[in-house]
Amino acid sequence: MKIHLVNVSDVDEGMRRQLRIWRNSDKVSPFFLLDQVTEDQHRAWLERNIRGEDARACVIYADDIPLGLVYLPWLDRGARRGEIGIYLYDRRFWALHPAPMAYARMMEMAAEELGLERLYARILEDNVKSICFHERLGFARVPEEDAECEKDGARKRVLMYVKTL
Repeated sequence: MKIHLVNVSDVDEGMRRQLRIWRNSDKVSPFFLLDQVTEDQHRAWLERNIRGEDARACVIYADDIPLGLVYLPWLDRGARRGEIGIYLYDRRFWALHPAPMAYARMMEMAAEELGLERLYARILEDNVKSICFHERLGFARVPEEDAECEKDGARKRVLMYVKTL
């Protein structure tokens, strides 16, 4: 099987709706900084990504099977930086290592097509798998940039990581 990315502007409306269902699922939602995404929030997010001006998102596929999403929720071409994130909903293909492959492709796109030099990742401190994943890919912790968010009615610490491309 081959892992590849398809921009959200190139997937059908059914797949676009599926992204919100995945994002709000018990498999994915606990790892996000925000709680559930409303339909209006999702529609606004899609529009930003379809225009591609200050955000980019790609569905991750194993051949024709959608697995998840890799995305740049914001990017600033002038400052040459952005934020990166990923989620896998369908985990049947973990043996193919889709997350590192998708991240590598998105980082390549960020550097070559968008001219970005640095990518940031915000990670909930209890998301140990994501912390290890980012550290394996060369992201370094920037403790002075750590923050907090409210998640499910509780305050959570958010760790900031950065990688120079």
